Amino acid sequence: MTSRTRRLLAWTAPAALALTALAPALPAQAAKPQPTPTVTAGPVDKDLNGDGVPDLVAVGGPGTGLPSGVWSALGVTSRKTGAGTGQVQTATNIGLRGNGFGGTGSAAEFDGAQVTTGRFAGEAQQDFLAYYPGGQYAGNGSLIKGAGDGTMLDPGSGNQFNVGSDYLIDANGNIPLQLANAFQVDGVDNGIPDLIGISGDAINGYRLGYHASWGAPGAYFGTTLLSNPTPTGGTDWQNWSIASTETASGVAFFLRNAGTGDLYLWTGVTMVDNGDGTGSLNVTQYQVAANWNTGVAIGTLEAADINLDGTPDLWAVLTDGTYRAYLISGLSTSGPATVTATRAQRLV
Repeated sequence: MTSRTRRLLAWTAPAALALTALAPALPAQAAKPQPTPTVTAGPVDKDLNGDGVPDLVAVGGPGTGLPSGVWSALGVTSRKTGAGTGQVQTATNIGLRGNGFGGTGSAAEFDGAQVTTGRFAGEAQQDFLAYYPGGQYAGNGSLIKGAGDGTMLDPGSGNQFNVGSDYLIDANGNIPLQLANAFQVDGVDNGIPDLIGISGDAINGYRLGYHASWGAPGAYFGTTLLSNPTPTGGTDWQNWSIASTETASGVAFFLRNAGTGDLYLWTGVTMVDNGDGTGSLNVTQYQVAANWNTGVAIGTLEAADINLDGTPDLWAVLTDGTYRAYLISGLSTSGPATVTATRAQRLV
């Protein structure tokens, strides 16, 4: 039975949950960008409050430069263009009531989590998916519904769904090192996004893994292992991180190797499911930059079309509590793109 058939049966599956986030940054370039907004089809990805521009979400806790919790910062809109400028308003801690797992009910429950946004509950507003690659909740996730204004609903009032590790482990029993929103790149739209991750071990190697949604909040059907090599042709997926977004032209993944500074962009991403637990992604690959924040620790790396020009951009929140936007232009298959960084500012 193929994953497509399984997902048609999704509504009989139990509910659960999952989430993700990541990070980078780089020196600002001279010219200040002048955004040229384009018409987008449908809602803007990462827009938490419905004003038409993306917003930034970062996780706090030890080593992040931010107090414990989930920090939501609404994007600043250009009065001239109506597009995002890359700057955000002062962030607000929206994770003060905890992750809904029934523990302390405090912001510290998000320590060590990766948080990403998406319509994970299948409704109009953006939700929050916290995934834990280690620690007390290792391999598990918590999906908390968004309020539509940049905040979370109370996870203790029926607005939270668990994602158990048994939904996410690979064929060798490994939990993902990270997770990101995969939207519906497999072509099956049941109203809830799929997930993309990286998992593996030193003996069996590391690979991309695709987690198809059953169509119920928090419920994912195992892991389809993908055969794609890294952007540089290797198999060392454990050294890479993913930040995903969706624009009017399709789904895009940024891929970063912190150790080498390699930064790539995959656009037009679609997934081919072989029906036997394996598959592959079809992508158009661009080198965005070389030696990009090499060795720099980034607490959160978020992808979005910040200035609405049709090309995905990045926000990076560093471990000193500052953030920068990196606006991408000039994509070419023959050489690096143009990366324009905004001035570093404190998030909180």
